[in-house]
Amino acid sequence: MFCIMLKEITSEELLNKLSKVQLIDIREPYEHEEGHIEDSINIPMGDFLEKLDELSRTKQIIIYCNTGRRSKPVVYMTYKLHNITLYNLEGGYKNFLKVIAK
Repeated sequence: MFCIMLKEITSEELLNKLSKVQLIDIREPYEHEEGHIEDSINIPMGDFLEKLDELSRTKQIIIYCNTGRRSKPVVYMTYKLHNITLYNLEGGYKNFLKVIAK
């Protein structure tokens, strides 16, 4: 569906590089307030393409939502429209919580 342009990272891979990436939570503010990955920036999906100037120019950028369903199209469209490579957190925030609970 998203071809080669969709790059993903697992929660396990993310845990090994948390200090070296920019994490962006594209969920709504109320969802972010209920819980988020530490040090992530909240840019809701509807505002994302208007706030590309907030993206790091030096770090790998990882986008997440609750399950990955909303973040995949954001990763794809950002690459397609602006040629910016982002990574989708596979399984989203819910999967990340499962992995850190182990």
